[in-house]
Amino acid sequence: MERAIVGFDQDELGDWRAILACGHRQHVRHNPPLVERPWVLTEEGRSRFLGVALECKACDEGEPVSDAMITPDALEAVYRQFHTDLVRFIRPRVADPGMVEGIVQDVCFHIHAQASDLDESDHLASWLSQIVHKVIDNRDRHADQPADLSTADDREAAAPLAEAVKGLVACLPGSYRQAVVMAEYQGLRPPAMAERLDISPSEAEARVRRGREMLNEALLDWCHFEAERQGWVLPRRSAQ
Repeated sequence: MERAIVGFDQDELGDWRAILACGHRQHVRHNPPLVERPWVLTEEGRSRFLGVALECKACDEGEPVSDAMITPDALEAVYRQFHTDLVRFIRPRVADPGMVEGIVQDVCFHIHAQASDLDESDHLASWLSQIVHKVIDNRDRHADQPADLSTADDREAAAPLAEAVKGLVACLPGSYRQAVVMAEYQGLRPPAMAERLDISPSEAEARVRRGREMLNEALLDWCHFEAERQGWVLPRRSAQ
């Protein structure tokens, strides 16, 4: 999974590490002649690589960083990447590239309005995929209709969005992120997860449930972040 570099630090031996948006660290040593990275030795060089994406195998494995919340700078990087991933998903599905940002705005509004309808057992990428496709269909028909989420769950159609949603998992504290990755992306059931993590099945199930709740909250928080960044006014949510 790709993660943007948000900073650098040094380990106990003085070797440089990139701090990724997820909070994991990855060595970026300058060790000639095996590895040539002279840029890492200067502050100017390191600053040029801020924002560059690296593959984070630790995220792919659901490895927790800590149970602390993500830093504001790292959170912003995650939300910006989610916007980029959403645009990448939408662009090939519309005839006019000029419509893409408008569709992102409509998707944001639909998510904000319907977030309370999302059940903890729902597959988030499928739910989001349905919203995106309904918004595109409504645009194509020039009809002002609310997104209808009654269609069957289709994980295959949502697969391209699954990686974008996985990026939001980086917002979660370590143990919950690990549980969601194991459940959603590795297909582990609570008993298998419990055995691997040496916890009770009930604790594993609780972590997955709370992790999904927090992931849904992160998606809603992205809506507020995007609206503030773009100058949009989010519509009022109906009282539940």
